[in-house]
Amino acid sequence: MAGLSGSPKAAQLNGSDVSLVAFARRACGLADCLEQSTPESGSPAVALVINRAGFIADVVVNEDAWELRERVGASHEGHLIEGDLLMPGFVDIHTHGLGGADDATGYWKNPDFTQKHLASVGTTSFLASLVFPDDGMKTVNEILSCLVPRIGSLGHGAVLEGIHAEGPYVKDLGAMPEGGTLMTVDELDAWIDSLPPATVRMMTISPSVEAQCNYQHMKCLLKHSILPALGHDRSASEKAILGALQCCPGKQLHITHLYNVTGFHHRMPSLVNFGIAEKFPNLPEYKGLLPPTVELIGDLAHVHPLTIQSTLASRSCRNVAFISDAISAPLPGSKTAYAGRQLHVGEDGTTVKLLGTDTLAGSCATLLTTFKNLVSVIGASEEDASTMLSTTPARIVGLDDIGRIQKGCRADFVLLNDNYDLQYTVIGGKAAFSRREQLP
Repeated sequence: MAGLSGSPKAAQLNGSDVSLVAFARRACGLADCLEQSTPESGSPAVALVINRAGFIADVVVNEDAWELRERVGASHEGHLIEGDLLMPGFVDIHTHGLGGADDATGYWKNPDFTQKHLASVGTTSFLASLVFPDDGMKTVNEILSCLVPRIGSLGHGAVLEGIHAEGPYVKDLGAMPEGGTLMTVDELDAWIDSLPPATVRMMTISPSVEAQCNYQHMKCLLKHSILPALGHDRSASEKAILGALQCCPGKQLHITHLYNVTGFHHRMPSLVNFGIAEKFPNLPEYKGLLPPTVELIGDLAHVHPLTIQSTLASRSCRNVAFISDAISAPLPGSKTAYAGRQLHVGEDGTTVKLLGTDTLAGSCATLLTTFKNLVSVIGASEEDASTMLSTTPARIVGLDDIGRIQKGCRADFVLLNDNYDLQYTVIGGKAAFSRREQLP
């Protein structure tokens, strides 16, 4: 690549190995470069050097970033993209898909539909959330036959990183469909063994259900390095939750969509009480246990903004992930089937309810919208909002090479303008979305 070899920070690179340079006037997620900025200067200008393998080969900041931009721009080879704000791509660890089938339970039989749309709104990686309809695992296994070959594969849009199983061991369904006979522990073990390693990364499971079987399903998940996410349990007792946490002292579990289908009581702690605690009291039963990480739906409808602010005042952004819990594209007034029932998208195009009820079934909001909500309504900094939409969710489910801007990480990032409009989505070093190409 002409002109690149003269860059002070990229001189060691072979120009022919560079596929892209991305420049922004400020950035989030630069953990390794923060020492090169000052409180007066704020976030430094940044240029990312991307190699042909699709990884970040170098992170150049401050004056060196500006110099590299000028050198690459002067070469007129079309290898430079730029924006006002660069961040890691969004990582959604809880989405049910956006369409592509007549029934929402079958969306993941057509993953292309969702993967392409997610890339167009800045989401670069996701877990596919599965529910367990009452059909003897038929739907689940059909979906897995479509999804398993896609896991970790680039070139389809947002990258499917694995599965979030929302069930089947849950007490309170919320809007989820009725399930059938639960797998025994041996059947669960055999089912997981039948899948490639790391296919299922997380499973939502109710503490009050698990307490009745001495947490045998949870122990099976932990044996397979699958993260138990406590949830769908409005009446989980302190004892039941502590029993779950005691299955893996010193390890953080997770709580599924905090506040939704979970409970709180000021004298009888339940899941919400545990979810808003950044540290536990000095009591014998809590010794050696870590507060779980949490996820929140950020559409400002599932959880009120005041409640979100209170949560962020008590929990570190390193322990909070925001999710979409999407179950439809944002098409106001549209309807779709869901396991024999009908879903209805609200006129605001943000939430989805069971038709004829006030029961929330999921969201239509994107993580890009959530980022804007966090900054403009909640008052979070760009850095903290980015952490909760990229770095923290990736860490929660063990995705080590995404969710941050760092040399050696996969080149998954977004470029926004100052109005937070998406300009580019880059996945594996290739542009998966360009606003310029969408313009007439």
